[in-house]
Amino acid sequence: MNPNTQSSGTAKPTTPAMPHTPRLLAIGVVGAALVDHQVHRTDVSRARLEGAADMAKRLGVLDGAEAQLVATLIARYDAGQPHNLSAPGAHA
Repeated sequence: MNPNTQSSGTAKPTTPAMPHTPRLLAIGVVGAALVDHQVHRTDVSRARLEGAADMAKRLGVLDGAEAQLVATLIARYDAGQPHNLSAPGAHA
């Protein structure tokens, strides 16, 4: 191999760019909110997750079954542990 390769000065992509469809963007936003709620379990993180899922459903990029899955996961995360605790080891 020749370590001294020459370039024409213009960028040439090696792979085609993937289009960011509304569905993929919604999945990313809802997924990020889901992880945030899993980690923090606060009222704010829960509201953000519910709002993101609701908006995605109303925009038609998340179907009813997917929105129900998010609701089921929220209930599962919140079961047995209050979601308004702000610090580990805090007592209600």
